Amino acid sequence: MQLNKELKSSLKREYSLCLNAVAFYRNALKNFEKKYNLSTNVFLKKFETGKLGDEADFFDWYAFARLFHQWQNTLTALRSASK
Repeated sequence: MQLNKELKSSLKREYSLCLNAVAFYRNALKNFEKKYNLSTNVFLKKFETGKLGDEADFFDWYAFARLFHQWQNTLTALRSASK
């Protein structure tokens, strides 16, 4: 069926996009962790409780961590849908 083929092709494309996004944000998070010698989980706890400053890097790090988790969730959903 043509529609099924189109859907599979679209899912593959989306899956590839998600893989690239997850890799990008994972790399960005590793760079922040290395720069500040702090894991992202510890950073998030400190940032969300106001124990860190207002550096622009911290806001970027926070946004990248949130986006990383969103892309991971999308990737998980796509994996489930393609089974």
